[in-house]
Amino acid sequence: MVASSHTRIWGTFLGVLSALTPGTSQAPSPVNPAQCQCYQTNGTTPAYFAHHKFFDFRNLANPAVPAVINNRSQALSAPVTNAYFNSTNFTNTWSVQAWVDTSSVIYSTYSKNNVYVDKNTDSPAGSSTYLTLRTYRHPAGNFQSSAELQSISPNYQFLSMRMYARTKGASGAVTAMFTYRDADNEADVQEADMEVLTTDAANQVHYTNQPATVGGVSRPNATRKVTTPSWSSWRTHRYDWTKGRSDWYVDGQNVTSITYQAPVDPATILFNAWSDGGNWSGVMAVGQAAYLQIQWIELIYNNTAEPSAYGHCANVCSLDLGTAPGVPALRSSGP
Repeated sequence: MVASSHTRIWGTFLGVLSALTPGTSQAPSPVNPAQCQCYQTNGTTPAYFAHHKFFDFRNLANPAVPAVINNRSQALSAPVTNAYFNSTNFTNTWSVQAWVDTSSVIYSTYSKNNVYVDKNTDSPAGSSTYLTLRTYRHPAGNFQSSAELQSISPNYQFLSMRMYARTKGASGAVTAMFTYRDADNEADVQEADMEVLTTDAANQVHYTNQPATVGGVSRPNATRKVTTPSWSSWRTHRYDWTKGRSDWYVDGQNVTSITYQAPVDPATILFNAWSDGGNWSGVMAVGQAAYLQIQWIELIYNNTAEPSAYGHCANVCSLDLGTAPGVPALRSSGP
């Protein structure tokens, strides 16, 4: 199954969107996404957004686990592992990354070979397949290979991003979902992230409006270490970025909110699984691996590069009214 992308758009920035006053309220029921002119989220800070995309990895063709590549240069230059990653519906939004992390303690490369479609062998299985991002410590060549998905667009500004996912595998890895905007100065980087450290207990997750440290001095108001339901089980992880704040959820429950240095400017979206042998990730044992496994990704968002197709939002939809994942319900409709 390929990703569904709802391309009809209505949008300005969040301040204009939140000023909407929808018309007659209707009982929630699934609707064709083409009927939706905007989307309203629930939660701690309800907000209006212009766009919706849903990427479904639960029933993809030809699942296979690629053998690890123990040669550094070959790992870096490896092609994608499944035809799905060359499909237009995927490549219009995402890029599978391949690059060398020159700041890592041990040699570390991001490889397309570590992003693949795997068969779900759970009993019972909630899907036929899922997307896997793998990080592996190679016994040959003394290096770590990791995995990353990055959005093509760097222009997301305010969003609700969700993934149905779990983290598995060896100690010494980090799996993450985050927004990122680079800067020349460390203090000016804008990043909001959810990070799982496999050295931690399985009910501990880190949430941060980066940077958490500048010039070696910590910024404790930027980060939280939160007790959550186990990240080793399938969970819906959600990040809501609205003006002046970051809100994080697990299975629909708000687990923390941070207003300190919340992102401001348009940003890129990323998902990754990595290790670099440093203090944060820890050192993975040779021959071991860890995995971020994802059944689906959902984006409800505004993007400064996508112009408005609507001057007014008559049909307000929601993804938070109990419909199936990725299926909007009509929240309200008016003239």
